[in-house]
This record gives sequence, C-alpha cells and structure tokens, in this order.
Amino acid sequence: MNITDLKPGQKGTIFDINMDDKNKKKLMELGVTPGTSVIFVRKAPLGDPINIKVRGFNLALRKDLATKIKLEGIR
Repeated sequence: MNITDLKPGQKGTIFDINMDDKNKKKLMELGVTPGTSVIFVRKAPLGDPINIKVRGFNLALRKDLATKIKLEGIR
C-alpha cells in the first residue's frame, strides 16, 4: 500500500521509499524516512498534488512520487 491509497485522516507508517536517489534524498531531508508516521490530509481537486502531515508539518507531494512511498500499519 502507498500514500495515495489512504483516505483523508488515515495514518500509516513509512516502510520503504522506492525512487531515484535525488528525490529520495530530498524527501529524507524533509523528514520522510522509514519508520515515520504520516497522516493523509487531502488531495487537490484534480488529484495532484496530495497533502500529507509528517513530523508535525504539512507537505505537498506529486502523486507520482507519493505512489513510490510504501506504507504499513494503516489506521
């Protein structure tokens, strides 16, 4: 399951980030790391970008990047 599979208000824990090193490094610098909890906040009217809450701040991600962030422990 990935971030785009969540519904607003659902939480999950990042399990794996499967993307190129450049984008992975940017996300990890922002605190998007394996073991971190994320909350799906909302998506834009046309579905891209999506908004998540991670480590206390909101982060907008393109849908193509969000699909590469795998989650576990969905609540």
